[in-house]
Amino acid sequence: MGVGDDMNKEIKKQLILSFVLLTFVVMTLFFWYQNFIFHTYGEKIDYQYCLYAQNDEWQIEGYEFYQKGKTQGYGHARMTPLQPQLLKKNDEMTVTLHLKNHQPLIQTIKVQNENQVLFLENKTGQNIFSEKDLQNVQLQIEVKRQKKSIYNQTLSMQKQDMITYTSANKDYTLTNVYVTEHWLKTGSFSSKDTKLAKKYPYMIVDYMYSKEENQEVDINDYERFLYLKGKTEDFLNDHYKDHGFYDGEESLLDMQLCCVITLMKSEDDSQPYTFILPLNPIQKGDS
Repeated sequence: MGVGDDMNKEIKKQLILSFVLLTFVVMTLFFWYQNFIFHTYGEKIDYQYCLYAQNDEWQIEGYEFYQKGKTQGYGHARMTPLQPQLLKKNDEMTVTLHLKNHQPLIQTIKVQNENQVLFLENKTGQNIFSEKDLQNVQLQIEVKRQKKSIYNQTLSMQKQDMITYTSANKDYTLTNVYVTEHWLKTGSFSSKDTKLAKKYPYMIVDYMYSKEENQEVDINDYERFLYLKGKTEDFLNDHYKDHGFYDGEESLLDMQLCCVITLMKSEDDSQPYTFILPLNPIQKGDS
């Protein structure tokens, strides 16, 4: 009987110890759950594409198609004329996007200057196209001068290799920064501090690149690529999106990228709070 009692006591001790350990693990997970959610790079974007085309007369860069939730968007491309006098002031240019099994999408631009570099508007909506429609994209460019067509060519658009970048520290994250060799789409900024916009109503985001291969971020080695300034609340609500084009011979994908975040109590704050978020590639985007 004595041996049985000892065994029962030992089993009870083991059960109590197991219960204590289980309680510790559960409480730890509970208290760290919000931090885990905050640092999970899980913001779902259905798809993001960046397309490119070029012939002897035109270079089209950064033509994007994306879907985020129910919202679809397309456009934002830069169109660079490659021949002199291809465009003159008051010319009217019609850009028609031909998608597989889809009605053409048309944008019209009034030329303001000779050989002007043009930027297509971003168009958004719902159920504009499906991802399958992007398998064979053609871009038709027609230029009219004094109501007479002087140029009409169609270019095949090619999907570019794209990398998704992200960054985080214990308080802030920057996700879904899309980068190709010569194009960048800014990402989504978020903070663990729910009162950040009240403490710092304004902020600046500088996207920087460096050709150096240092392990540590030395901001003196970086050059500014893209500059955004606005209300912190708008950044937190993901209302600020922009695109940058890199015209150097190198590829952005071969460089070190970072963001310098500046938080300000006023628009002319002389002592802002500034920190760096190094950007790290996490996956290859749709191509």
